[in-house]
Amino acid sequence: MKFKQIKTPRQFSFVVSLILALLSMLVSLIVQYLFGDLLSVFRLVIVGVICFLLSYFVIYYFLEKLITSKIRLLYRVIHSNEERNVAVDLKMEDDVLGRVEKEVLNWGEDKREQIEQLKVQEEFRREFLGNLAHELKTPIFSIQGYILTLLEGGLEDDKINRKFLERANKGVDRIAKVVEDLDLITEIESGRISLNEQRVNIAELAQDVLDSFEIKAKTKEVNLFLESDSDTLNVLCDKDKIEQVFINLINNSINYGKKNGFTKVNLLDMDGHVMIEIEDDGIGISNKDQERLFERFYRVDKSRARHEGGTGLGLSIVKHIVDAHQQAINVRSQLEKGSVFYFSLKKV
Repeated sequence: MKFKQIKTPRQFSFVVSLILALLSMLVSLIVQYLFGDLLSVFRLVIVGVICFLLSYFVIYYFLEKLITSKIRLLYRVIHSNEERNVAVDLKMEDDVLGRVEKEVLNWGEDKREQIEQLKVQEEFRREFLGNLAHELKTPIFSIQGYILTLLEGGLEDDKINRKFLERANKGVDRIAKVVEDLDLITEIESGRISLNEQRVNIAELAQDVLDSFEIKAKTKEVNLFLESDSDTLNVLCDKDKIEQVFINLINNSINYGKKNGFTKVNLLDMDGHVMIEIEDDGIGISNKDQERLFERFYRVDKSRARHEGGTGLGLSIVKHIVDAHQQAINVRSQLEKGSVFYFSLKKV
């Protein structure tokens, strides 16, 4: 047996005891030879056996005490157990050292992954708070400026008092919209909002939402289309929530569309599901931005998005709603060639 093959304290005790027994027999033989009184083979064997047994039990006992005490302490650290007396099932005949080594390595890997995850979460939290502060700071400063102007004499000026109050009211509406969207995301994440799933003709719902954007599309000079495999595609979903998904995606498509471009809703019958695509030929989204597109307050074009009046929470809300339907939303896009947001819903 090679030393590399020794994995248990029992094996180690056996090998060492055997070596000590052979050495004791050899020493006895040498000593007796020097003094001229040779022991018989039987006596030499007896000496070897006694030495082996004593060595084996002594070595095994101390190894067990040393290893188990250290390993139990190590287990307390690994499992973060605050109790002082932890029942650890350690069998010395098993490869206990190999087992502990494996668990320590796994524990170290888990902690490393947790640390990396905490770093990512900390960065996300810092960026989220910065974005939230920026979203609220702009309308608050605007409202503050209008109110100060009115307090300093503008209130008596009929030419500006109503205009400034209306602008201040728009700032309040913007803050209320941000808070409302944040509250909606929080409620969905916490499971406080239950889905009111029902039979919905998704083709009819998509057409209704497109019709509601007809005036805005004409103003932006964007053409709206609906392509469906059937006029009647019934799915199981929360109608109001999916309508909000359509509104957010179509609104973004029009906002970032090209002049004389198009926004098209494709409904594809895929046996047990209906694939829903919102397609456009707009400015497109880079691969880098696609990775973070559904994060809260993340904007591809920050200046333009704020000019359009968005809160930066629309796509995050869309993702949460689709996730709540146990489906996934994805995007494929190329810069200057357009984008396609797609997800599926179960057919009734």
